Order: sequence, then structure tokens, then C-alpha cells
Amino acid sequence: MLIGAAFSLPACKSTTSLNTAAPVSQAAPAPAFERKLSTINVPVSFKVATLQSKLNQEFKGLLYNDENLNDDNVAVKVWKKGDVGIRAENNKIYFTIPLHIWVKGQYKWKACDICPTLEKSESTEFDFTAKSETALAFTEDYKIKTTTVGDFAWGDTKPVIELGPMKIGLARFVEPALRSQLGEITKMLDQEIQARVNIKQYIQQAWVQVQQPIKIDDTYDAWLKITPTAIRVSPLVARNGEISMRIGMNSFIETFTNGKPVFKANPTLPKLVTDSRIPDDVQIGLSGEISYDYATKLLKDQFAGKTFKFEGSDEVTIKDAAITPSGDKLIVMLDVDGKTKAGFITKKIKGKVFLQAVPYYDAETGSIKVRDVDYNLETRDKLLSSASWLAKNKFRTMIQDQINFPLKSQLEDTKKQIQKALNEQGRVHESVMLRGKVTDIVPDNIYLTPTAIKAIVNAKGNLTISIDKL
Repeated sequence: MLIGAAFSLPACKSTTSLNTAAPVSQAAPAPAFERKLSTINVPVSFKVATLQSKLNQEFKGLLYNDENLNDDNVAVKVWKKGDVGIRAENNKIYFTIPLHIWVKGQYKWKACDICPTLEKSESTEFDFTAKSETALAFTEDYKIKTTTVGDFAWGDTKPVIELGPMKIGLARFVEPALRSQLGEITKMLDQEIQARVNIKQYIQQAWVQVQQPIKIDDTYDAWLKITPTAIRVSPLVARNGEISMRIGMNSFIETFTNGKPVFKANPTLPKLVTDSRIPDDVQIGLSGEISYDYATKLLKDQFAGKTFKFEGSDEVTIKDAAITPSGDKLIVMLDVDGKTKAGFITKKIKGKVFLQAVPYYDAETGSIKVRDVDYNLETRDKLLSSASWLAKNKFRTMIQDQINFPLKSQLEDTKKQIQKALNEQGRVHESVMLRGKVTDIVPDNIYLTPTAIKAIVNAKGNLTISIDKL
């Protein structure tokens, strides 16, 4: 009879209420946002044929005229015979000048002091080609600097003139005149290139105008702000009949919402720096945020009414959920109803548990997730004393794996807004056009504000400024 009575004993039940206090909800001060430096490209080019045409208009006819025979017994005249030829390669301009040269020499001979002077003069004409190369560079004040060296295509034999028994080499008389003319040509070339490539006035215009914020979206009152800091120029490169260069405007590029950002244009151009390694990428700081109210809604959708079962008969059901900030961590509140069974004894727990977690941006899914999930100190102490099975099982890991706040569509929308603005509203001035393409989104930082989880990402791509008349 005693054995039968033992089998009929009712199972024992006990319920523990978790009266865990909620941690103070307070976000840590936002860290200083480290802006990423970008480079906006300004392509510049000019046609060699235009320079050639202008040079031939200015440089023609008689170039040098020395008819005085008394000083050195030689008179020289130099004409430009045909068009100046120009060829550009790398950072140099090579030009050839076809010339026609007339030389007259005189010979005087006197046998003695009282003897009559015998005089004879001869003249000759010949064609000749002068060659020169000019290296181009920029100075720090945005002016063209030229360095020119010249040469003469005499061939194997330099011209001479015969005056009686004398042979007079003409090169030493002609070359000084030609070198003088090459100097004039170089000066003209310098002036013409400077006039054609007066980049300072256009860069000045672009420098000021890009500082004006560009509206990229009306719904969120979103703006794109560019803050230029430095200007670099690549060495001149010639190809396909054009001399071109890249000007890189080092800038910070950011996006803002809820109103046009405050700005004060800086009109002062920095010194121009020549740099052969000008990057062509930009990084635009984007921000996406999830309010705690919305995060709580998502959390409820994910967990409310969900039962987690563990080894044996342990299980816990989540009735409610919420999320708040605490310093630089998130506090996840879960209102739970759980039970465990050991033999005839069933232990129940009810109440709120609080877990703390570190948020991070997961680039693969484009969402905010959490890691290092653990109970806060008070929750852990109470669980260890009343429901150690819940403190020790995989519940924390299961929660960590399922918390997910999607940001991808929000960031993609921002990316599309910027791209649309660049496509349709890129003219920041009547003569300054901003064009570009936004490609990848790369995570940067995440922090908690009093009202939201905020993710900072960088949209990578390229930007180009087109300046009319340049």
C-alpha cells in the first residue's frame, strides 16, 4: 500500500518571480566622427592644334634682320619659311621651325698701309630647320612654367661662304640670331599656353562653388556637403593630339539630414602641389539609424510569443521585449515565462531579464546586429540563485543570433538619392558641374544616441568637376 501511495503523490511546483530592476537608460557621448578624405577630379585638356594655329598666326615673316657688315663683315636675315610644327609627348612640347636664311659676307684685303683696299662680298641663301623642346609644369600659384632647350638641324656639313681665298663658317653668325628667336618663340609659347590654360580662375570658381551644400532629398531634407582642403595637379600628359592633366581637389564629403548644414565658404585657394599619384576615389559619409522605438517593435516581432526549448524539459517563452541604450551598449529587456522539471518538481520563473550587447554593422546583410550578449550583473545574480538553468544554457547565444535590425534599404535609398542628385542636380554653378558615381558601401562606425542606434558608413565612388571653358 505504501508503494501505491508513493506513485499517486502530486507533482510539486514552485514559481519564482524575477523582480529585476531595469538598468539606467543613458547613451554614452557620441564619439568624434573621423571624416575620410576624398579626391574630386577636375579634368583639364587643351588641343595642340589650337596652340599651333595661334603660334603660326603670331610668328611669321621676317624674324631677324642684320644688314650691318661693318661690325663683323656678315649680314644675316632669317624668315619663317613654313608653319611651325608642334608635337606633344608626355609632358613636353616639341616644335620645329622651318627657316629661310640669307647671309652676305664681305672680304677686305690691304697689302700695305698705302696700298688700296681690295673688297669683295658674296651672299648665299639656304633653308634650315630649328628644333626645340619645352617641358611644361605648374607653379604653386597655378601658372605654367616652361623649360626650353633648342637645337639646330645643320646636317653633316655646316654652311660656309667663300670670299676669295677665305671660307667663312656661317653657323657662328647664324646661331646667336636663331637662339634669340627661339627665346622669343618660347616666350610666345609660354604666353599662349598660359592664356589657354589659365586654370586659376576656373579652379577658384569651382573651389568656392562646391562648398555650397547640394540638396539630395526633400523627404528627409537631406544635403550633401563638400569641404575642400587642398589641390593637387598631375604632371601634364600628351595623347591623341591633346595635352591633359588631372587636378585633384582633396575634400571631406558628408551627408546631413533635417536641414541645410551651416557652412561658410572659404575663398582662399591653397598652394598648388604637383603629385603624380592623384587618387580618383571618394568616400561620402552616410548615416543610417534605427530608433529605439522601432528597434523595440522589431524585437517584439522577432521574439514575442516565441518559446525556446533546451536540453531536457527546460523551456522559456518570451512575452514582451524592449531595447534601450546604456553607455555604449544596448540593453535588451525580455519579459519571460520559463520552467524546468527535475523528477516530480517543476520550477517556474516569471519576470524580466536584462541582457547587454555590443551593436555592430554587418556589411554582408546590411543590418545592425549584436555580439557579446550577456546578462547584466543583477539579472545574472538572480538567475544563479533561482534559475541557474537559464543562466547556464544557450539562451544568450540564441538571442544574439536572432537580433537583427535591417538598415540595407535605408542606406541604399540614401545612396540612390545621392546618385540621383549627381545625375540631375549636379550643376552647382552655371559653369561648374559635379558628376559622379556611388558604388560600394563600407562600414565605418556605430554609436548610440539618446533616441536611436546610429550607423556610420562610407559610400565609395568617384566625383568629377567639369568646368565650362576649361
